[in-house]
Amino acid sequence: MDETDFTRMVKTVREAESTIGKIDYSLTEKQTNGKDCSRSLYIVNDVKVGDEITKENVRSIRPWFGLHPKYLSEIIGKEFIGNFKKETRLSLELIK
Repeated sequence: MDETDFTRMVKTVREAESTIGKIDYSLTEKQTNGKDCSRSLYIVNDVKVGDEITKENVRSIRPWFGLHPKYLSEIIGKEFIGNFKKETRLSLELIK
């Protein structure tokens, strides 16, 4: 490849990069407003200190205010650190 071909190749690569644009992971206003409709983890049955977290006492439901559902597989089998009533938003602070 000579200097002219190399220059043309670099220019073409730069043009391709500029058409791709920048990746932006920030939420739009619509996504932020719709977050209340997203799911999160809640305690669905009364639990006591030392009870094991199971799919029967923790579920992914609406609204968003609890722990993200992606943590469900990680917390199954762990224990609660206190007594909690059903409808309590799950957070990592409630787990041993």
